[in-house]
Amino acid sequence: MLEIILTMVFAVVFIIGIYVQVTRRKRAGLTGVKSAIAPICFMMSAALNPLGYWFGFLGLISLLGSMLFLFLGAYYLKEMQGAEGSKKR
Repeated sequence: MLEIILTMVFAVVFIIGIYVQVTRRKRAGLTGVKSAIAPICFMMSAALNPLGYWFGFLGLISLLGSMLFLFLGAYYLKEMQGAEGSKKR
């Protein structure tokens, strides 16, 4: 019962997080896929763990998937900051 409640809370918070990201991107005037890759990767990393719990692939697969998405998100976050810094100069 507790797992179901926690999953429902996660789903609500996840949807709110997606809405916040979309509104922030619209407000900042960001377009294109490259600037959206970092938030998408961070969200996928967060979504992978409950999916792993419910579908039974906890362990190495879930851990490696989460690490992969976190590294990809961090890489593209670095790329976005480099592109913004070069535009200001």
